[in-house]
Amino acid sequence: MKKLIQSLFILVFVVGTAMAQDRTITGTVTGKDDGLPIPGVSVKVVGTTIGTSTDADGKYAVKIASGSASLEFSSLGYVRQVLPVGSLSVVNAILATDAKLLGEVVVTALGIKREVRALGYSAQSVKGDDLTKTDQGDVLKSLSGKIAGVQVTSSSGTPGSSSYIQLRGANSLTGNNQPLFVIDGSPIDNSQNYSGDPSDEKNNLLQGASNSNRGADIDPNDIESITVLKGPAAAAIYGIDAANGAIVITTKRGKAGKIQVDFNTGVSFDAVNRYPGLQDQWVKGSGGVIAPFSSTNRYSWGPHVRDVSWDGNANEYDVHGNVVLNTDPTAKTPFVPYDNLRNFFRTGSTFSNSVAVSGGNETATYRASISNAYSNSIVPLQNFQRTTVSFAGDLKISEKLKLATSMTYITSDGNMPQQGSNLSGIMLGLTRTPISFDNSNGATKADDPKAFLFSDGLQRSYRNGIYDNPYWTINNNPYKTLLNRLMGNLQLDYNIGNGFSATYRGGLDTYNDNRHQYYEIQSGAFSGGRIFDDRFTYRSINSDLIFSYTKELSDNWRFDGKVGGNLYNRKLDELYVQGDGLVAPGFDNIYNASTLKSANFVTPYRKGGIYYDLNFSYKNMLFIETTGRNDWTSTLPKGKNSFFYPSANVSFVFSELESIKGGALSLGKFRASIAQVGKDPGPFLLNSYYVPTTFPDGYTSGISFPSNGIGSFGLDNVLGNPDLKPEKTIAYELGAQLQFFNNRLGMDLTVYYSKGEDLIVQAPVPGSSGYQFVTLNSGSIRNRGLELQLTGTPIKNTEFEWSSFLNFSMNRSKVLELAPGVNQITLNGFTGTVIAQLPGMQAGVIYGYGYSDDGNGNIIIDDRDNVGYPLTNTNVQKQIGNPNPKFLMGFGNTFTYKGVSLYTLIDWKFKGDLWNGTRGSLAAIGTSDLTNNRGTMKQFPGVFGHMNENGDLVHFDGAGNEVAGAGGINSMSVPLDEAWYLGDGGGFGNLNEAFIEDASFIKLREVALSYNFSKLFNKDGKQFVKGLTAGVFARNIIIWTPYHGIDPETSLTGATSSQGMDYFNNPGTASYGLNLKFKF
Repeated sequence: MKKLIQSLFILVFVVGTAMAQDRTITGTVTGKDDGLPIPGVSVKVVGTTIGTSTDADGKYAVKIASGSASLEFSSLGYVRQVLPVGSLSVVNAILATDAKLLGEVVVTALGIKREVRALGYSAQSVKGDDLTKTDQGDVLKSLSGKIAGVQVTSSSGTPGSSSYIQLRGANSLTGNNQPLFVIDGSPIDNSQNYSGDPSDEKNNLLQGASNSNRGADIDPNDIESITVLKGPAAAAIYGIDAANGAIVITTKRGKAGKIQVDFNTGVSFDAVNRYPGLQDQWVKGSGGVIAPFSSTNRYSWGPHVRDVSWDGNANEYDVHGNVVLNTDPTAKTPFVPYDNLRNFFRTGSTFSNSVAVSGGNETATYRASISNAYSNSIVPLQNFQRTTVSFAGDLKISEKLKLATSMTYITSDGNMPQQGSNLSGIMLGLTRTPISFDNSNGATKADDPKAFLFSDGLQRSYRNGIYDNPYWTINNNPYKTLLNRLMGNLQLDYNIGNGFSATYRGGLDTYNDNRHQYYEIQSGAFSGGRIFDDRFTYRSINSDLIFSYTKELSDNWRFDGKVGGNLYNRKLDELYVQGDGLVAPGFDNIYNASTLKSANFVTPYRKGGIYYDLNFSYKNMLFIETTGRNDWTSTLPKGKNSFFYPSANVSFVFSELESIKGGALSLGKFRASIAQVGKDPGPFLLNSYYVPTTFPDGYTSGISFPSNGIGSFGLDNVLGNPDLKPEKTIAYELGAQLQFFNNRLGMDLTVYYSKGEDLIVQAPVPGSSGYQFVTLNSGSIRNRGLELQLTGTPIKNTEFEWSSFLNFSMNRSKVLELAPGVNQITLNGFTGTVIAQLPGMQAGVIYGYGYSDDGNGNIIIDDRDNVGYPLTNTNVQKQIGNPNPKFLMGFGNTFTYKGVSLYTLIDWKFKGDLWNGTRGSLAAIGTSDLTNNRGTMKQFPGVFGHMNENGDLVHFDGAGNEVAGAGGINSMSVPLDEAWYLGDGGGFGNLNEAFIEDASFIKLREVALSYNFSKLFNKDGKQFVKGLTAGVFARNIIIWTPYHGIDPETSLTGATSSQGMDYFNNPGTASYGLNLKFKF
């Protein structure tokens, strides 16, 4: 009996235990932000080794014993959560995003992932989702205000226009100052190639159409994140390409789980956000006298509108008849001024759609996407579209070998608007047109010929064809572009074992960029007509082989090292064909030209390098990194083309000290770095070359050889220099990063100093040498600055969250030295106003004729010739403006309440001058609102004086004798009349300084309001639609600026170092739109 009882007891215990062990808990893990299931979440039974992971639908099942009290849910990027089980059989978990964890790892140089705490230099990241909140469509423009130390300048608001980006000032006097662009570890091209008559040299930057820079080809929808490596130390391992920093782009890839489909669709509408000020009081004419429609008079110095009428005799110039004085017996209809500017531009629109399919398993993952953005410009009949097809795949071939590949194909085409110093320019034609001439001639459609053609086929314009009617330009002078681009990347990772691994990465970037320009016969720019075709063929191949070794040296020390080699090859081939003197109107074909010229520019380049990156860490608290790279380049002479660039940085995370741990300080770090990087000279500078001869006649392209079977070459005017060496930049950086209250409040401060030496400049040589210039390593420039990043989450609870960031930066550059005998380097500009490098000044200042002064800051008021008016110093040009801002600041906020999210971004640029050449020109023409004061009297502030024959400042005394120095304070008032504005009071005079303006602005750069419907759609995870976010957005809708013109964020020369010029640039835009984002 006793044995029986024992046996029964044992049986009951075993069965009970087995039943307890077989108890299964199930559930679903979803994200707090979007309500979507999270695959791959680790689910562990607390206090045991029992655990599992969620599947593709976020579901799990785990067996537990009856004594188990709770489950732990954890996943990278989410806050760990522990939930009690009790008697429940279903335990669902909702995980919140952990901002701290997401920010701990960034992608740095060569695609290496590093912990932020380990970085000894400044690197700032932006998530891909932050780039698409307002459907900007352009990666560069999307970075404005989001990164400290990054300045982005758009050339205009028209689709496909270029953008210029600069990090921490200019490091080169004459070369490229934009950062290196890298996608998934491989460099890509971001150049802006320029089209136009090669004999015009740099002048083609000031006229014609604005071309895209190649960074605009990248679809923001495919971007996972962007890391900006701002200092040379951060990007030093890239060697000669790293002098200006790097933009490191990581694209989206597939994740293990069921197939996921993301579909985004949106529409936005664009309107001109700011017009130049024009007067609406005076009609066409001069000296207060009406100029008839048929006159070539270009001025608006005619009578006041209150004194004129229409005569009612309809004609092809105006259906209301001619403009006559009210006293004229034919006066019939009261005159009403035309608003040509606002009547021309239309509401633009952009339609964007993208779909991405991703998925995979533990062995292979994939993501494929296709997107299209089609834009109708604010300029009628102008458009731009881009289509992108991309694929990314990852394959685990074996336990040791992995393959990752990506490929992107881009095609874009557009009809781009004319701008700049261009008689066919749209803004030039619109703003110079007097208020008494209707460019549209009452037409309601932009392609209605009655707007721009007379019945006899001649152009209808207010000067009879000298300035093109803008409707003529958009109908008869098309500038068309067609781009096909392929970017590819392949990476093999092999785990050798024992801490060793090897990586091979190959990258390809190739494109064909075809451009076609047609100027119809009668066009203002080329009265005989012109056609050109410009084809750019680009190809670059990049290969890296990297060996890595990781080892725990001791309990406290860890080593991670990499050595590698790089081969890079690129080639740019431009083929230009131009035809002048068209035979038949309307025949857009090169065969229609009577005179042909062609040019072929082939620019090959090769580079090889070896490098190392050594990292030591101590107790996850002290991090030391040193890098070095040796490059060999084809643009330097043999035997002298090898150069080495080192860097070192250190990061000390003092918050890991035992005496500090556990307090309010979540992270405290000091960092320091030093680096030397460089930039090799451009191609074809080592030797002297013969170039095809061209003899222009001032009106056409002239004679270009070969001609009539005869060839002709002449020596270039630049003497080759076989002793050139790379430009060199040495940079120092100190920084501190602090995070408080579990990362609710953060601060990152950086101060830096860099000096560029051996910079490439051209110096004059005696004419007896047969040359004009020689290229030297002679220049020097300095940059120093400060960057501050503040982040905070002032409010965060279960329903409401407010997060905020502030980026602040200031940079001060100084040109230390040019070449012997050189006191100015002109980068670009016009006869009177240029962008130049001047010793002792900041980089790229505005240079021209300014006011004469007495040496004490007082303007000289002429007491001899133009008595009472400011005196212009035409003897010496000087710095008259500085386009470099005092500081940049971006302030962003995100407010989230349940499913509602409101995001705003304010962008502030303080100071930085802009030459308002548009206003100056229009002041002389008489259409600027500056001339609304015509006829009034003004007393200019200053002191009397003039320059004598020796160029010395003197003044007349009471007896009419010349006395040295300046005289008394001006007390004379003078008229602001037509003569004043046609002289130094307008842009056609010598006083360039009068039109230098402060281009500061504060913009409501972005605002987005969205609602996340995902929790409604995905309550049980069985719905077809897994998520939906709907939103409305706006860009650039509010702008404050003291600038008298279009949006001051503009650049006539596009993506070049010659910033600070506005001469009939196309205007900027404000945008409003809505978008829908689906997940299936």
